[in-house]
Amino acid sequence: GALVAIAGALVSPLDALSSALASAHMVQHVLLLLVAAPLLALSAPSVPLLRGSPPVVRYAGHRWRRRLGLTRSTLRPLRDPVTVWLLHVATLWFWHATVPYDAALDTKPLHILEHASFLITALLFWRVVIGTRAAGRVSNGFGALLVFAMALQSVFLSALLTFAGTPWYSSYAATTDAWHLNPLADQQLAGVIMWIPAGLVYLGAALALLVTWVRTSELEEITP
Repeated sequence: GALVAIAGALVSPLDALSSALASAHMVQHVLLLLVAAPLLALSAPSVPLLRGSPPVVRYAGHRWRRRLGLTRSTLRPLRDPVTVWLLHVATLWFWHATVPYDAALDTKPLHILEHASFLITALLFWRVVIGTRAAGRVSNGFGALLVFAMALQSVFLSALLTFAGTPWYSSYAATTDAWHLNPLADQQLAGVIMWIPAGLVYLGAALALLVTWVRTSELEEITP
């Protein structure tokens, strides 16, 4: 499911459409952040893939980890819930600012970097919320709090996009007319996509974590 979502975002006609419409670009982001990333976190594919790889691949991976100094201690910040929350939020706000957004649309390597940073930081966030214990998963109650906080900042950013009086992104100034939209209306539609569908995903995940946390707490109380 995660691979299908990534393919739908990056190698389908949606990718070409994203260069013409901010709303299509936002659909890409939603697929990466709220479909592909949580599904990857749930599936935890790294260990099975590593175990199923040829020995030469596993040994090469270990060597590169040693050379880069990627030990448990150096990677610990990437399992800290507050750190990954802040990292993901900073990534979202940075790439939705006017200058980085337009630069990513104009430069292919930057566009790839944008999508890669979205997917990686989203995966780090969802791993601590719904991933395995080995990935540093927090309690369901704390996870619900993190997801609610993520939803709130997403609503704030989407409201800025939706209620802006002028378009933020000059790259779409000449591309939206073919789709019977003006640049501001296209940006407002992008804001609504971030606001409602994305908000519903965050809300559903937070409520599921909250319900699980309450039920687990009740079972612990009645279990002798």
